[in-house]
Formats: sequence, structure tokens, C-alpha cells
Amino acid sequence: MYVNNSWYVAATPNELANGNILARTILGHKIALFKTENGQYAAVRDACIHRQAPLSLGHIVGETIQCGYHGARFGTDGRCTHVPGQDVISPKALVRSFPVCERHGFIWIWMGDPELAVDESTIPKNLALLDAKPEMRSCSGLFESMRANYRLLNDNLFDITHAEFVHPESFGGEEVRFYRNAHQGSEPIDRGLTYEIKERSIHFRTHADSLGDEGAPLWRIMMAQARNIESWTGPLDFTMEVSWHAPCYTSFHIYLRPAGQPDATPVEFHDFHAAIPETANSSHYFYTVGINYGDENTLSHLAEETRNVFKQDIILLEAQQVSVGDLDVLSVPHASFSGDRLQLEGRKILDKLLNKERQEKSIAQEI
Repeated sequence: MYVNNSWYVAATPNELANGNILARTILGHKIALFKTENGQYAAVRDACIHRQAPLSLGHIVGETIQCGYHGARFGTDGRCTHVPGQDVISPKALVRSFPVCERHGFIWIWMGDPELAVDESTIPKNLALLDAKPEMRSCSGLFESMRANYRLLNDNLFDITHAEFVHPESFGGEEVRFYRNAHQGSEPIDRGLTYEIKERSIHFRTHADSLGDEGAPLWRIMMAQARNIESWTGPLDFTMEVSWHAPCYTSFHIYLRPAGQPDATPVEFHDFHAAIPETANSSHYFYTVGINYGDENTLSHLAEETRNVFKQDIILLEAQQVSVGDLDVLSVPHASFSGDRLQLEGRKILDKLLNKERQEKSIAQEI
């Protein structure tokens, strides 16, 4: 069901500030995430080995997490280091721990074989764009426990055709229609879409010269904000680059320029989306929004608009989940459209990764 050997967004640093212990379910596992007094992030199974009380109800004591029921303390490696009134501690007194790291404004967790966690290649590299560009200001947030399977959320984020109907007041312009007639290639074409499929990722880009009122309203709003004017009425040149990285990450990078001015400094909008599996029928949604113009109020407003847009998606995604129940949306009677091509390719990549892990697990059990 899940690709285990991958880094997953688990939390934001703010959620673990001030001694807070965060209870979060990821890939069906109940996890307690915390930060020690010396600043080390850690994640352990959210159940004390003594009587299964949630460790997330406890406290941080130095470099340990202390159970709130009987006071047992566990280090970041999950080993019990202290039992009140007891000098000898059984080596069996440990809870499962998970590798974690902080990268690009998120806390990441590795749910699979811990020996493989040294490989950080599954953390999308395009997130580093925000770190590398000092002119970009960004903010992050999350929606937790959306009642829909992460694959539905994956499909939604990678499918821009729905914007015309679900988000007509923001992202839904004529340019999303190019998605239905995608062509393989690595170079942009005017009023078209080209894509590349790699082992663990899919990349596509779409471009339109002299995009006018037929384009999404949001692009004109952004151009006006960047120039501190009330409205932008002229045409603009539009470029959008999108990357999907298995198992669940989608990023958008949008460039806007006044039409016919290729050397003009572009207005840039970058956002990153993580569709983290919680359970078979629920997901966590994390996002980052970045822009190269305006001030913190501009960024805050845009982030809130992004949140409002996604609220429109949630209604449909949760309704989809109710319709399919415990089944996958592609396992019930259905018809696919031309705009589904890249979503289906993404699902093929996921299935290959899942099958590979199953085969490796089977071989390991035989040995």
C-alpha cells in the first residue's frame, strides 16, 4: 500500500517548538515526534513499552521523552534509559525509533529500513530552489487528516485540468487545457505542454506567449501586486514548470513577464505540496508557498488564498473517497480521459516501487 523506503514530510519545526510532543499517524503508524533540549529531532512509536500509554502525552526531559503514565524515559534511539525506583533496565525495554532530519523547512521521517535512510535522494531537490534564491520569501503550513487516500490527493495535485472547473476564480485559465494534449519532450512549446518521465519522477512544462484574459485570473493579480498597481490589463508571457516526485510530492514553479519582454525580471511563484499517507483513507497535506515580490503581508495573503483553493479540493476528494469506500478509484468501473495520462504514469511509477519493495522483502524472508 505504501512505499516505505522514502523520506516523508512529518511535521514543521514550529509544531515541535517549546517542548511540544506531536502525535501523528504516518503510513498507518502512530508516531510521537519531538525535539530534545539540545535540539535533536526524534521520532518513536507512540506507545510506551511498559503499558502502551501514548508517549505523546508525556514530557521532554533532557535528551529523552518521558512517559506521562509511569515516568519511564526513552532516548532518541528508542531505548529506555530510566525507570523510577529501578536500577536495572531490561534490554527489551525499547520502542521503535525512526530516522528523522530537518530539510527545507520541514521535519522528515524515514519509515522503512533504517540502514537505507542515509540516502536523501527521495527528498525533492527542487525544494532547494527556495533556499538558493535569497529574493524568494516563503511560508509553510498544513492540512491534517483529510479524509481521502493519498493517491487521490496525488492525482489531484498533478492534474491541472480540474482547475478550470473547481478553481475558475484563481488557477483555472485556458492554459490548463494544454495538459490534455501533452507531448514528450524537454523544451517548452508555445501554447502546448511537454513532459519527461523518469524512474521516480515526472516533469512537465507549459508555456503561452501573450496570455490575456483567457488565462487564469491569479496571474494578472500577481503581476499587479508585483508592480504595486491596482490591476494588470495587458497580456503576459506565462511559463509553468511542474515536477512530481514519488511517492507523493508535487511542485509548481511559475514565471510571469510582460508580453514580449523576455529579458524582464520575472514574477515568480513557487509552491510545493506533500500528500502524506496517514491511513488507507486519510492523508496529511503540507505545503510551501514562495514568491519573489511584495512583502510579508503579500505572502501571507497568497498563502491564505492557497489554503482557500485547497479547501475547494477537499470537498471533492473526500466525496470521492466516500464513493469508492475502501477500494481504489481505478479498481471500480471507470473511464479515463486524455488529461489523465500523466496521473496514470505516476501511478505506474508508484506500483513499480511498491512491487520492488515487496519482492525485496520476500527475498529477505527466504534468506
